[in-house]
Amino acid sequence: MFSPAIRKPLHLHRRDKGGATPSPPPAPVHSPSPGGAALSDRPATGTPAPWTSSSLLARISTSKQIDRAGDSDQIQPVRVAEFPQVVRNAQDNLIQKNFSGKTMLAGGIDKETSLAWMICGNELFIWSYLASVAKDCRVLELPSSLMGTKDARPLCGNQWMLCIIRCCSSDPSTGNNGDMLHGRSSIGVILCNRRTQAIAYWPDIYDSSKSPALSLFGYSGASASDGTSGCHTFNSLIATSIPGRIQECIVIASEPTGTLWLFQCSPVEIHRREVHQDTSEDNGTDHSQKNNGGRSLAWLPCNVSSEADEQKFFLLTGHGIQCWSISLLHDINVKKIGSQEIVGSDGELGIKKDIAGQKNIWLLDMQIDEHGKEFNILSATFCKDRVSGSNYTQYSLLTMLYKSNQKFSSQENVAKCERFLEKKAPSQVIIPKARVEDEEFLFSMRLKTGGKPSGSVIILSGDGTATVAIYWRGSTRLYQFDLPWDAGKVLDASIIPSADDRDEGAWVVLTEKAGVWAVPEKAVLVGGVEPPERSLSRKGSCNEAIAEEKRRSQAFSASVVPRRVSSEAWTAGERQRPSLTGIAQQVVVDEEAEMLLNRLFHDFILSGAAHEALQKLRASGAFEKEGEMNVFVRISKSIVNTLSKHWTTTREAEFLASTIVSSLAEKQQKHEKFLQFLVLSKCHEELSSKQRAAMLSVMEHGEKLCGVIQLRELQNVLSQQRSSTHLSPQSKTQTTGALWNLIQLVGEKARRNTVLLMDRDNAEVFYSRVSDIEDLFYCLSHQLQYIITGEEHPSVQMQRALELSNACVTLGQAALHYREEHKDWYPSPEGLITWNSQPVVRSGIWTLASSVMELLREPGAAGMSMKSNLCSQLEGLTDMLLEGYIGLLTAKFERGEDHGVLAQEYCERRDKLLGALYDLAKQIVEAKYQVKF
Repeated sequence: MFSPAIRKPLHLHRRDKGGATPSPPPAPVHSPSPGGAALSDRPATGTPAPWTSSSLLARISTSKQIDRAGDSDQIQPVRVAEFPQVVRNAQDNLIQKNFSGKTMLAGGIDKETSLAWMICGNELFIWSYLASVAKDCRVLELPSSLMGTKDARPLCGNQWMLCIIRCCSSDPSTGNNGDMLHGRSSIGVILCNRRTQAIAYWPDIYDSSKSPALSLFGYSGASASDGTSGCHTFNSLIATSIPGRIQECIVIASEPTGTLWLFQCSPVEIHRREVHQDTSEDNGTDHSQKNNGGRSLAWLPCNVSSEADEQKFFLLTGHGIQCWSISLLHDINVKKIGSQEIVGSDGELGIKKDIAGQKNIWLLDMQIDEHGKEFNILSATFCKDRVSGSNYTQYSLLTMLYKSNQKFSSQENVAKCERFLEKKAPSQVIIPKARVEDEEFLFSMRLKTGGKPSGSVIILSGDGTATVAIYWRGSTRLYQFDLPWDAGKVLDASIIPSADDRDEGAWVVLTEKAGVWAVPEKAVLVGGVEPPERSLSRKGSCNEAIAEEKRRSQAFSASVVPRRVSSEAWTAGERQRPSLTGIAQQVVVDEEAEMLLNRLFHDFILSGAAHEALQKLRASGAFEKEGEMNVFVRISKSIVNTLSKHWTTTREAEFLASTIVSSLAEKQQKHEKFLQFLVLSKCHEELSSKQRAAMLSVMEHGEKLCGVIQLRELQNVLSQQRSSTHLSPQSKTQTTGALWNLIQLVGEKARRNTVLLMDRDNAEVFYSRVSDIEDLFYCLSHQLQYIITGEEHPSVQMQRALELSNACVTLGQAALHYREEHKDWYPSPEGLITWNSQPVVRSGIWTLASSVMELLREPGAAGMSMKSNLCSQLEGLTDMLLEGYIGLLTAKFERGEDHGVLAQEYCERRDKLLGALYDLAKQIVEAKYQVKF
């Protein structure tokens, strides 16, 4: 929809009005241009790529100078996942049958379940896009009655709407973790044909024995809806499960005329009834306009609703927002409880109309945030320039605040006057002047909110473009998703769910041909541009030089610029080339010091000499920063966190395992070399005396690396034991262990929080992010219930707890052994806090130890042999936890900080652990005594 001037213009194909136009056939793979500019044979939508684009091609950078932050071509999307093979095969079949992809393909992404879906021909494919290689894909055959009659025109991709329902009531952010480890929860799917109003309901997509329930447009009493008129198509659909009823849900659908329909779905049938006809307000609205009624529907989040048996939803109309309430008791009842004008004469309450130059205002789409506090409304205004006389469209974003304590009256005449929304700020103009579009194009636009950067939105238009907009540093910036080859249209957009219970995640888009891609936060801030001020075309402003200069001057302010478009950028430290203004001067010093240290260390590896390294580093300012910002700490971190460039998710498990082992060994050898360099260059003495925290961080990187290596060896031993016991391949038996499940959770957390790692496997990420081993204890603290589930037999739970305890003890003992071997390298410990004393580590160990103690209290749950093993591991966990507490208490005492609360917590947990160990030891001794006599 929006094409900034400094980006290459995209002459995208317009929506098909008369029929399907065949897309150009796939072309051979084209190598990226060395200059990173427009390629010679690039078509309107990008450089042609084969339908089955390879993962290698996705990682090729088209930038000429990858270290140049001012070059926006290096700020590109990151591949998240390829299409499942069955989807690729279906797409190939469409091509072979000479079907055009733009008329036969439809797809989307569900935010809560992280499931992607695509319709190819008469098949519906559903899979999880969070896996870099999607292996589990459900294929549902669409009933012929759902497709429409033979005389009906061919279905376009935008003729389908789909809702995914999680039948179990779990938190979306944590439910995905349980699904990943223990199979899939029951997922229901609602599929609607916009044109015919036919609806199909699959109560459980993982149960292939059940056929979908259908509701066709030819039902009895279906007044005017004949399935062919544009006035009687559905334009919005929402669904929710009914509490207390198994696999039953309700669906609300709206027509452009404003008519609302209620569908009560069960596994055997669907009941359909009209809720309300003509929801347009009587405020001067021209009711002759067919699209002046319903625009979009949205649920109010359940945590905002005060009534447990009721749920509110909102309908965006041509001039305002209506609030509706639906009762979820035995008699499903829907009623309108409020209505508020958005477009009116009072600009303080919404959008002011009848301003000079305005001809029409359209409310296009609405989104509600997860907390139910903010309503974001996308609008378009048809204007006329009074000077030049030219017409243009202005797009704006209005944010309204919801009054959660609003009391609605049950009286119809009062409900209309009660205001439940208040204006947060003036409307934010996304683009001042754009070309004039018809209503069909305007109403095809969709709004998405909640992505990174904070406050950004993404706008999807009917021509297949996706534009991220954000108000940043006093101006609106636009970033249009684009790939250097033909990826087809953008079908949908969503956000990657955060693993840290944060509301925002990176933007992710589903394309027709290239799979799922994520847009890094820095790409939006650095690669985005200000909208054109005076251009009436999609090419934007012609003043490219000014826009380029502004973008270059603000490149540094995005904090970090990826060097490449895949996970290899993360291994490079995500460094940047700063500009020379303001605070950037200090960063220039840091960058030069880091580059100098890298060069000196590289020379030391080759020659074994470190001549005058200390003097050079002093002069460069390498010793000025403390803690994690110190250049020595950053170099050490980059050594232990390096991602191997040869790892790919398509490798066999055995090959991947050997690669992990060799990579960890190389890291350990290189880190030892780095320590030797510090000693020979006398930098170790300087750090130990003046920057003890930085030197401790460097040594702790070695501790963590040693611990991760021991974890890898433990995992190999456990895998071999299961392989010999069950006589199954390693790749299968790995997935049954508690340690393997923990590794998957930690890797998944890192991938979700770092977009540039989304093209890597969970295990690869875990064994690469050595410096972030604290995440392992975070997952133990917050997600242990997904590894040790209450549904399993107590003996199985004990076995899994034993495996996790063994892993933690192994990690702690390896770190302690490294510390003893390198004790002369450590700085003086006074006042320093070690990594094993951090709150997240102590919390994880305590959660696991508490679970072990609870399992041991189960009567008759295990024999003395298992209890003896658990007692040994519990003793190791106790040592780790108490050592962490003592280290933190000592540091606080030496710093003169208050430690009373911490000391009390230490005493309470110490007494519980030692008491449990005493009781368990007494049981074991008594059992041995009884056996002996």
